Amino acid sequence: MIKEDCRHDLREHTATAARPYHFVDSGLPNIYLIGVRYRSCRKCGARAADIPAPVELMNVIAESIVMRPGVLSGPEIRFLRKRVGKKAAEFAGLINNTPQHLSKLETGALPLQEATDKLIRLTYGVLSGDHAVLQRITAQVEEWFRSIHGRKIRPIRIRSRNHRWIAA
Repeated sequence: MIKEDCRHDLREHTATAARPYHFVDSGLPNIYLIGVRYRSCRKCGARAADIPAPVELMNVIAESIVMRPGVLSGPEIRFLRKRVGKKAAEFAGLINNTPQHLSKLETGALPLQEATDKLIRLTYGVLSGDHAVLQRITAQVEEWFRSIHGRKIRPIRIRSRNHRWIAA
């Protein structure tokens, strides 16, 4: 967040693949944007980006999370739940867990089992109403299921091109 007293010390940048913009406003620690314009303060280091089509960006982030290999992290579970507009208790019921169990998964206090991971991703796919995500899941369901294992959290890079967001 850029402060009012920073306005005279701002520098303009465009995020590149070599120097992507770390998009912390997504609520996720591993989201990096490429091609987005941002400003940084020379004095305090504060940064702020111009985010075109923010709803589309959040949808691309969600699809990238759902389709990538590896087990979901707690913040990713919370992100997907919030993207479909469900309260924790309601979402927990949909995946056959208690709200307390879901809370522990979202905070990382409990490890996520692969079967629950797959159910969370499928639940997001169905509830999101995004037919493209469902088609991608359906087209490669066996390969996709086999890819969901391990705990490695990988960076997710999203590119802005002509005011459209695509997974990089």
